[in-house]
Amino acid sequence: MPFCPSCGRKVGGEGRFCPSCGQELPVEIAKEPVREAERNVAPFEQEGALVKHLRTGERVLWRGRPVQLPFLFSSSGGGFFGLLVAVPIVLAFFGLWASTVAMTGASQFIFVFGLPFLLVVVLAVAVAPMWQLMRYRNTEYMITDRRLITQTGAIGLDTRFVDLDKVQEVYVKVGLVDKMFGTGSVIVVTAGFVPVSPTRQGVLVRPSLEALREPYEVQKILQEAIGEMRS
Repeated sequence: MPFCPSCGRKVGGEGRFCPSCGQELPVEIAKEPVREAERNVAPFEQEGALVKHLRTGERVLWRGRPVQLPFLFSSSGGGFFGLLVAVPIVLAFFGLWASTVAMTGASQFIFVFGLPFLLVVVLAVAVAPMWQLMRYRNTEYMITDRRLITQTGAIGLDTRFVDLDKVQEVYVKVGLVDKMFGTGSVIVVTAGFVPVSPTRQGVLVRPSLEALREPYEVQKILQEAIGEMRS
């Protein structure tokens, strides 16, 4: 979906002027078709949190957010798989412990005294998915003709700006959860990158565009932008 170079809002690609600010659109934007990847990105606010970071004359090529369910299940935030495995184990342990207390005739005080410890375990298990849900609300991606901008964070915000001429490699990662939901992640490696988020599958590096509906199309848009920057 093309964006107005003046205000950064989406334009339909059918008119000569931006419906928001009235700026006359360049011919290539006014006639630009909607890309497949832009039809399938998860919906997000009309303005977008990253628009305010655009420089004068910087043109938005693509922006979007992750698809919610695969993002919540993703391993980078702990995911729901830990919850799905841990909760039955905790419940089974609680049932065994309660039945043992009843069979041995232990006092109710011992039974009640153990409830806070069970509550602590349940809360610890629930932290990861709750944290990932909070991250989802603040996660947004943008590709411009100059930079890649990513933002995420549960409480605070982690906003990263990568000049396209600093990118060394772009690849697509499709994990088990992605295969279930038809999504994938675009991983960007820059000069002197630092691994920041170890996972069971290896090491995930930032910036990464997680849980995208059309990851290969987004990767193509990014690679084309990098090529144009270097030419």
